[in-house]
Amino acid sequence: MTEKSEKIPTENTFMQQNGLNTNDSFMDDMDVYPTARLQTVSPRELQKITETPVPVPVHAVKGVSEKMVAGSGQMNVREATIAHALLEQCRQLCLSLFARESHPVRSLGFTSSIGGEGKSFLALVTARVLAQDSIEPVTLIECNWEHPTLHDHFDIPATPGLAEWLRGSCQESEIRYQVADNLTVIPAGDGIHDAVKLLKQARKQGLPNLFGHANELFILDLPPVITSSYGSLAASLVETVVVVVRSEAVPGNVLAEACAQVKEYSSLHGIILNQRNSRIPRWIQQIL
Repeated sequence: MTEKSEKIPTENTFMQQNGLNTNDSFMDDMDVYPTARLQTVSPRELQKITETPVPVPVHAVKGVSEKMVAGSGQMNVREATIAHALLEQCRQLCLSLFARESHPVRSLGFTSSIGGEGKSFLALVTARVLAQDSIEPVTLIECNWEHPTLHDHFDIPATPGLAEWLRGSCQESEIRYQVADNLTVIPAGDGIHDAVKLLKQARKQGLPNLFGHANELFILDLPPVITSSYGSLAASLVETVVVVVRSEAVPGNVLAEACAQVKEYSSLHGIILNQRNSRIPRWIQQIL
């Protein structure tokens, strides 16, 4: 007789219990769109942040981001300006990590406290920018088995993916999809039932050793830290992590817990403030 496992609350239940917005758009990362002004906040700078203004209305940003995700060139001057600003912010993030003179990283993960804060969109855009600017091959890996989205965006099969590769049930060539000249995408696959086991295996091998490609750079779309039972463990796969915060969507105590959990498993590079005015309590600095 098997021992009955403790039931893990769903993301929607968690959000309701903690007074969070349960609008459908919060349930789908690809439906949440960042502003043109993303701000990466280092731990030392975090205490100075009280709020980050939005330069354009949210609905305008959403329209621009939809076109960016779709790869559409049909933008007016205003939309093109917003898109360019966003790309430059992602480029600055890449340069500060992958191109720095002292100890450059080879892997960067995007996570959040809960779903729907824009991490998948930002991981996608950052991977594209990094691929354009790098001579090394870039791979975007999806590790969110509870809510995979990349296969829909790139119109590739959902399986096999990372989960099947880690189980040894497929060849590496079956999960790698080249979507641009220097960008490969690996979908999550079906790993919802044994996510912890798969992540422990991946961590033991080490991300650079999983795939036989020298000098490969990795961008990982990670699961949320708070509402996913394996979110923190997934963060251990990369050298450094940024936490995406959709302003006014997450209470300060939830954000603080997310940052603390990330620090237990990986290096916290900083926080990206996303969308409208954001107020991060000063006391969060104490956990960073």
